[in-house]
Amino acid sequence: MTHQEERRSENAQPAEAAAEVAAEGRQRLEDFSEARTEIWDCLQDANRVLMERMQQEAALTAELASKLTASRSFTETASVLQHWTSKHIEMTTEDTRRLFSDAQQMLSASTRFWSNSAQAPSPEAAGRFSS
Repeated sequence: MTHQEERRSENAQPAEAAAEVAAEGRQRLEDFSEARTEIWDCLQDANRVLMERMQQEAALTAELASKLTASRSFTETASVLQHWTSKHIEMTTEDTRRLFSDAQQMLSASTRFWSNSAQAPSPEAAGRFSS
């Protein structure tokens, strides 16, 4: 190999390594963007559900107030309160289930991102930078 060919070969190695690092950087940025989008979508969906739930709770409370006002006996009042309590517990259980589901989805997206980011570079790429 001539001296000129050796120089071209030496110059090509850093260029190849830089291109590989740039490609890896782009991939990690894409992974981050996907995880961020998934988490953002989950948060927006959770916010929408929360707003709907607040409206349902307001309607349930208004219904409770009107039924309590209209009740004529202790038994009727107890029945109204029992119905409201069971409905409220049902809604709270559903909210809790939804909260855990949303948290699991966001944690899963975060875990995928961080596990992809934590991957060690290939031995070939590591060797290029050490020389």
